[in-house]
Amino acid sequence: MFTAKSLRATLTSLALAIAPVAATLAADERQSLEELRNTVINLLQVLVDQGVISREKAAQMVKAAQDKAAAEAAAVAKSDEGAVRVPYVPQIVKDEITKKVAEAVKPAVVADVVKQAKNEKWGVPGALPEWLGRTRVSGEVLLRQEDVRYPGANQQNYYLNYNAVNAAGGLSRAGNGAFLNVSYDRVRFRGRARLAIESDLSDSIKAGIRLSTGNTSDLVSPSQTLDGTAPYSFGIDNLYIRLDEKTANHFPWLSIIGGRFNSPWLSPTDLIFHQQLTFNGVAMTGRVGIGNGSADQSNLFMTLAAMPIQEVALSTSDKWLYGAQLGANLRFTESQRLRLAVAYYDYRHTEGERNAPNSNLLDFTAPQFFRTGNTVFDIRNDNDPTTNLFALASKFRLANVSGTYDVQFGRYTLSLRGDAVKNVGFNENEILARTGFDLAPRVKGYQGELRFGYRTVLAAGDWRATVGYRYLQRDAVIDAYTDSDFHAGGTDAKGYYLVGDYGVANRVRLTLRFLNSNQIDGPMYAVETVQVDLNTQF
Repeated sequence: MFTAKSLRATLTSLALAIAPVAATLAADERQSLEELRNTVINLLQVLVDQGVISREKAAQMVKAAQDKAAAEAAAVAKSDEGAVRVPYVPQIVKDEITKKVAEAVKPAVVADVVKQAKNEKWGVPGALPEWLGRTRVSGEVLLRQEDVRYPGANQQNYYLNYNAVNAAGGLSRAGNGAFLNVSYDRVRFRGRARLAIESDLSDSIKAGIRLSTGNTSDLVSPSQTLDGTAPYSFGIDNLYIRLDEKTANHFPWLSIIGGRFNSPWLSPTDLIFHQQLTFNGVAMTGRVGIGNGSADQSNLFMTLAAMPIQEVALSTSDKWLYGAQLGANLRFTESQRLRLAVAYYDYRHTEGERNAPNSNLLDFTAPQFFRTGNTVFDIRNDNDPTTNLFALASKFRLANVSGTYDVQFGRYTLSLRGDAVKNVGFNENEILARTGFDLAPRVKGYQGELRFGYRTVLAAGDWRATVGYRYLQRDAVIDAYTDSDFHAGGTDAKGYYLVGDYGVANRVRLTLRFLNSNQIDGPMYAVETVQVDLNTQF
């Protein structure tokens, strides 16, 4: 688009370009008029000299012609008041003007058009493949400084590292790695990178993948220690096809997703599932609106899911998680929102089974990944004292109540979040038969937190503060899927945590966490964790 300055420059160039042509045309017109005037005067003079007309009659004819011309000029001027007259321009002049304008204007026009095309994305759908217009790319890069501190009074050589023992094949074979570290502080520089691609296949169907770095041997830790001793691990942690059916007012009444995806549950804390945990399988959520039919109206919802945990060849004992959640999403006013849900999570075939003597056919009943806290037992049944293979002693059938309450005060939001869980699958007689110990149920847990500040921290100056408390008994949940940071991960832990988020730039957030935890049962095992994160999103 032209600026005033570029317009003045263009007009000046145009005037200079056509001035010679205009001057030539004006001179030619004046010469023709002068020749016609002289011809008429000479003709009248000849008629007077030959006595055809008198001198007085010739003078009257000239005066009459002058008066008529003046009258006609006055009439034309009066009729053309307010009108714009466009004189006839010969073709040769038009061609010359076109040439000069093209030469003078082209650079300015090209520059302005290119600039506007970039800003408004002119022509992109036509110039690029059609599917790119339906595809979104996003990602994040996180850097973390983490300090894990252990008090000197912690009981050493007591808490077993079941992952290391199972990987080594036995307690004695694991050596010093058979026990958890509870005394040596750790200082680690860690990182995480993610890249997600999602594409709309139709108005209601989309597909997506997400690539992530991280510790691939840990189910819920996408962060990886960066120390130069090993290359970055990299894998796919999301791979899904999703259906979202909406009403004419865009209310999402049905959602179905299959593949590997983020949590479909209302899960406001890390009590049962770590927030970074992804699930495999199929999940479906149906919603019934309560209100005016708008997209954000209050609603009741139900989520059902079937999620494979481990497929076992030549067996009917594949490990699965089946879940059902019923809840309500209520909007009282524009500034108040309440979400409540009850859920039941049924883990099938996750408890261990002891092998027949000198057999290993039931080794698959041991979990592929442990943390710490759950009651376990040795499923090996051979005569080799150096071999061990530990598996979960309890069934896990979890009853859960969760909720969030948000109230907005201007630009700030106060948020209350809570979770409570009980493992109703724990059976004392089964535990006695498997372990040989008569253990009292330790199957309850709860977590609550208070947040205040900006709802999201995405811009410079945004901030949010969080304080929370967590109490999770030994067999309340499967320790592999719960928070991997609190108490170095696992169950049988209680304590508090503080979190502060601050936006240092657009989509750049600084987060400070302090987690303080102790064991609930058993000898002393306390942990203090400090994390400083620099997180970027794009």
